[in-house]
Amino acid sequence: MWVVEREVTNDGRPIASVIHLDTIIRAAHLLPVFKEGFVSKYLSFTDTLDKFQMVYVNKFVDHHVFEIAF
Repeated sequence: MWVVEREVTNDGRPIASVIHLDTIIRAAHLLPVFKEGFVSKYLSFTDTLDKFQMVYVNKFVDHHVFEIAF
């Protein structure tokens, strides 16, 4: 799996852009990279991308993604 992290400016602000929906090929299976310590039981799935600095991208989720990734 690949590990990806958010791109930020020199002052720590995230770099973001809006993309067209027709440029999305398919959904991605993302798994948070857990550091030491516990995760709050109140963490919502809607906050996951904001709370974790890095995520794994699962390129082996199915054969279609595997073909796109390679």
